[in-house]
Amino acid sequence: MTPRIITVTLNPAVDVTYRVGELHLGGTTRVPDVRSRAGGKGVNVAAVVRALGGDSLVLALTTTREPDEFRDGLAELGLPHRLVPALPAVRRTVAVVTPAEGTTMLQENGSAADETAEAGIAAALDAELPADGVVISGSVPEGLGADVPAKLARLCVRRGVPVIADVSGAALREAAGSGAVLMPNEDELAELAGPGACRDLVAAGAPAVVATFGSEGAMAVTAEGAWRARPAEVVTGNPAGAGDAGAAALALHLARSEVHWPAALADVVATSAAAVRRPVAGEIDVEARNRWIRAVEVERMR
Repeated sequence: MTPRIITVTLNPAVDVTYRVGELHLGGTTRVPDVRSRAGGKGVNVAAVVRALGGDSLVLALTTTREPDEFRDGLAELGLPHRLVPALPAVRRTVAVVTPAEGTTMLQENGSAADETAEAGIAAALDAELPADGVVISGSVPEGLGADVPAKLARLCVRRGVPVIADVSGAALREAAGSGAVLMPNEDELAELAGPGACRDLVAAGAPAVVATFGSEGAMAVTAEGAWRARPAEVVTGNPAGAGDAGAAALALHLARSEVHWPAALADVVATSAAAVRRPVAGEIDVEARNRWIRAVEVERMR
């Protein structure tokens, strides 16, 4: 049976990518290549789940106004979705990609959610469960408490659904006791006192912590053990969406009755690297991913 993964995005975006030969700071840069699509971390996860052969549903807040560019963008991507109107507007993010400097990200904070947002997103998630997995990703907009991702994760756990919390800051600290698998990046992990925090989080009840380190790979810590994986080769390109791709791969492993963590971690690293090869977040080089997944080095940690 095809696994069904729900992704939750509380702070959606319309992602715009500008590809230019050179960025002229303080001057005029003409943009020959512009791409725009519905975005936000959960949208990227859902797109990669589909690319890996799973079914996905985007559950997200959206604007209360028309036209809704975010909703239209999801339709253009062909991603099934359930949206909760609770934002004055959907923010925009801009990625400026140049051959020399790589990717420069410009990210709006986004509008404050209204008073209906928390109850609306919780009710929508409850209505869509059960599922084979849930991924709660990204930032929490103003108007919502930092504990909302943790509340949603607990709802999933009560329904017997494995859940990943790929959040940061106060939301990550709140999610630590929710029963979710935590997926911090290197900076987010440092806020929790570094790699040693992974074992503490597992001891406190997290089923697993999967920490990502960009080009240096990833680490998984569970009650059964800990593993470190490194990419098969150095990959250059657009890193935006690499972590989301890794979360998609992990969600599909959690959807199985039993997780083989070395294989899951190798998949996280290979799929993340395959996202870097693509110019737009939410896409992966499937052929490269399938080739690298067998070559990723995974070692057990003491």
